[in-house]
Amino acid sequence: MTAQTSIILRDDCSLIRLQCRPDDYSASILTHACEDVGAPVVDLLTCPADDSYISVTMRLRCDDPSAAVGNLERYGYEVIEASGNNYTHAMVAAERILELQTMLNV
Repeated sequence: MTAQTSIILRDDCSLIRLQCRPDDYSASILTHACEDVGAPVVDLLTCPADDSYISVTMRLRCDDPSAAVGNLERYGYEVIEASGNNYTHAMVAAERILELQTMLNV
């Protein structure tokens, strides 16, 4: 069972999953990186990952985790997965795919 599956999904929250080395893990830095952009951390779960990494799953009280993802990456963390009701990066990617499909169907 992964940390991601043990967090109950909620409509008013988003999820971010990242990996880091044990030496780079700091709950306070992760929390600060998210809360600094207005995304309060509701849950933070860790579990061992492959190749001596730690997998961290965070539930944030926001619909769009884009700002938190950007800030975590700026802090040097590798974001593996992010999801939310209004996830801007996912919406932009979906729009671009639809535009590409339209161009290919011409």
